[in-house]
Amino acid sequence: MKLLRIFLVTGFLLLSGCSKANEHPDNSLNTGIIKQLYQFQKQDHFVGDGYLYTGVQDKQQKELLNQKVAQTAEAYIQLYQGSQQPNKEQRLKILSDGIHQIDPDSLDTEDREQVATTFEHFLDITGLESSEGILNTWIYNEEINKLIEDNHSTQSK
Repeated sequence: MKLLRIFLVTGFLLLSGCSKANEHPDNSLNTGIIKQLYQFQKQDHFVGDGYLYTGVQDKQQKELLNQKVAQTAEAYIQLYQGSQQPNKEQRLKILSDGIHQIDPDSLDTEDREQVATTFEHFLDITGLESSEGILNTWIYNEEINKLIEDNHSTQSK
């Protein structure tokens, strides 16, 4: 009888541990993503790199751009805190909403590309393979982006 109790208690503990282990990967994945987003949120993304990119020279514009990146990171953090595994559409909507808060026509080409590169890091952090044209359209506008896509499709044939 004592042996039966030991088996039952051991079985119960194993089942309890397995169900918690199954819950843990999603939470630890989200926790890792949230941690990366917090770190990313604190960075100055528009300082010169000492090589090619000279950085945003206007201090107010630089602060505004960093603020928009931080707000987008915060939106992702809220999404990952409130959802087991956010879907692709949710993640792309935040990317689109975030980058479209910035007027590309107010930036020179170098800074516009830096904004897109910065927002591309959100793809890496959240596991998206593509922005589905969001970043290209923001950089190049709809007409030029369509020409680029048409050129890619004719080259791949």
